[in-house]
Amino acid sequence: MKLTSVLFVTILLLFCGCSQQDTAKTRQEAQQATEKLKQESKVAAVEIKKGAKEAAAQTKAAVQGVRDGLNTPDKPVNINSASQAELQTLPGVDEETANRIINGRPYHTRDEVGTKGVVSPEEFSAIKGKIAVK
Repeated sequence: MKLTSVLFVTILLLFCGCSQQDTAKTRQEAQQATEKLKQESKVAAVEIKKGAKEAAAQTKAAVQGVRDGLNTPDKPVNINSASQAELQTLPGVDEETANRIINGRPYHTRDEVGTKGVVSPEEFSAIKGKIAVK
């Protein structure tokens, strides 16, 4: 924005002042405007590099956070407080099975889900390591 303004003023000076100034003065003003523009461009480039480095560092941190989140073991699902949708994240648990688990609450041990007949032995085997009772 600043660069555009300087360039616009320079061009305006060149066109408007040409008839009233000698060519040496016009050349000198154009040179000064260009030097100023050149210096501001260098400063802008440094700021852009700083911003790019910060953006790269933030992106790298975000990617690492995603990796950490994906590599964190899943927390056991509390069968006494989990919603139907949360229960359905368990392997083999569909809407009907989730409703049976909810209707069988409260559970004092995780094994009760299997011993009460809420889920089949095969279903219990698939979820027993992924559930908790709190």
